[in-house]
Amino acid sequence: MSAPQLKVAVIGAGNMGRNHVRTYSKMDGVKLVAVVDLDPKTAKLAEEYGIPFLSDYTSLFEKGKVDAVSVVVPTHLHHKIGMDFMQHGIHCLVEKPIASGVDEAEELIATAEREGVVFTVGHIERYNPMIKKLKKLVDDKEIGEITSIITRRVGGFPAIEPKTDVIVDLAVHDIDVISYLLGKQPTKIYGHGSKTLHSHKIDSAELFLDYGGASGFVQANWITPVKIRNIAVTGTTGYVEGNYITQELTYYKHTMSRKNDGFKNFVSSFGEPERYHVSDDPKEPLAIELQAFIDKINGGSPELVPPTAARDALAVVLKAIKDTLAEEVKEATTKPASKTPTKKRINKKEA
Repeated sequence: MSAPQLKVAVIGAGNMGRNHVRTYSKMDGVKLVAVVDLDPKTAKLAEEYGIPFLSDYTSLFEKGKVDAVSVVVPTHLHHKIGMDFMQHGIHCLVEKPIASGVDEAEELIATAEREGVVFTVGHIERYNPMIKKLKKLVDDKEIGEITSIITRRVGGFPAIEPKTDVIVDLAVHDIDVISYLLGKQPTKIYGHGSKTLHSHKIDSAELFLDYGGASGFVQANWITPVKIRNIAVTGTTGYVEGNYITQELTYYKHTMSRKNDGFKNFVSSFGEPERYHVSDDPKEPLAIELQAFIDKINGGSPELVPPTAARDALAVVLKAIKDTLAEEVKEATTKPASKTPTKKRINKKEA
């Protein structure tokens, strides 16, 4: 006799929500029971997968109708919808960022603990096989003590102008990954943001994160004409480059000899580094993430993104944009958008 299937619904059927629907539909032990969206056109998506379409998620609160949901709606709705489901004992995966504010994030975390439900946040890059391998290299000290981590997540202006800025939408991924790799949060944050193509939001940003002994640099924008998603980690005994898209790692281990008898010999003592390519068949991070969510509900012990880590990443993001974003929005609402890019420095903030 086969085990009962876990009943799952997807709340929100935009671009990412559609991917949740597609992925769940292929998973063993999962039964998609509904797609929920305010747009009636979503009914066509539900029809394609042979599942019910709902415009109101509250009917799912009825006991036994659904066991778990993916909440893939605009950020300002994460708190309300997540709270509604968890208060009815329904497990939740909420897309990143966890909420609009740290206070909302705290309430979601407390509710999940009180109700005894599985709650995680869709920081999908944590499930990228490349990052998993990189984390092991870092933890095993294969490149020594980490001195810096540099990330680039640039290119690909969305077809529909985003309602959030690039720091909240893109940079939050890399802030979370850097803190995950280093196992701690930054103590200081420096940043710069620009409005270039977006009518009223920051669409290009550079952030410097001070971790005390190690640093992180994040470049995120929608304006670079080529899509780049990479990470570079420098340690005291090596260097690693990772590509999020191809999921490849290139590992350079230096062969420096500390014995030297002059500057020329000192320079030549660095030699050619040992170079290794580390890669397997690429695997879809979303499929890994959703399977981990389901396995956790079923009593397994996969590594999920802790909602506290998502809260911390959000806190860093909000500190980075606090002063600049409010003024940028104010400018956009009081005068026509200029064709000339506007730039404003984000003040140094203590984390």
